[in-house]
Amino acid sequence: MIKVFYILPLFLGFLHAGALHLSLESVSAENETGTIKTARVEPGVSGFVVRHFTPKHSAIIANAVAEQYDDAAGILTVAFSEYSGLQQNSLPRGEWQPHAGDELILAFAYTRGVLIAPTRATYFKLTEQLGSVDWMHPDTLATYLSYRGHPTPLKEDLAGFCTVATTGLLFLYLDDTLFTLDCQSLSLLQMTEAGLSYDKPQLPFYTRVEEIDANWFGSGSGRLDAYEPHYLELLVENNPHSQKLYDFIQSHPSADKQLLDEFDLKGQP
Repeated sequence: MIKVFYILPLFLGFLHAGALHLSLESVSAENETGTIKTARVEPGVSGFVVRHFTPKHSAIIANAVAEQYDDAAGILTVAFSEYSGLQQNSLPRGEWQPHAGDELILAFAYTRGVLIAPTRATYFKLTEQLGSVDWMHPDTLATYLSYRGHPTPLKEDLAGFCTVATTGLLFLYLDDTLFTLDCQSLSLLQMTEAGLSYDKPQLPFYTRVEEIDANWFGSGSGRLDAYEPHYLELLVENNPHSQKLYDFIQSHPSADKQLLDEFDLKGQP
């Protein structure tokens, strides 16, 4: 029995909670951030801002990502950015900015996930243990990467796929650990020891798609030649303030210790 079996129930309870529907209480003068008094939300959880024009008419007007949580005051700060989930040039685009009273939806589609695993065996063992997740098969991710010409997955590829597939979580397994990430921000939400060994990873991950098409040039167009280094670099790039990730890289002999120089842990607990 793998260790993950004993730890996952804590996480699955979080999955069952569903999306968080909150109301913005204040917005900064520059419309860059907003605040809400709420129970704790982990930094990196993403979502969007919804403007309700009438009881029957509403629209998503901005992306939102939990930026920091003040435990003493119980106040969450979220950062706003342009919403690009619906690419349709034929439709009019509003110039609305978030303001107090708008609805904030976080952890959207957190019951749906995609798993990047190094082998078929690890994929099926992990998805079996995480039975409460509605899984998107890695073949669909591989097909999306082939459409984009990126056999080496980039952050924008993973976020774009999760937008198209309405998926909120990305699970990544390497070394002996399952990393749970927000699928838009790639922020690290949880690390879980699983203890599943593998000898020869499939590149870029386990999939039944035999070959992912590649562009002639540009980021992501090259063929991945090593599994762990690429995904560890992706983790560090999007989580430079994570003490847990820093400790993981420092303690794992196979991890590239040069990645430790990319962290900024000032003020981190």
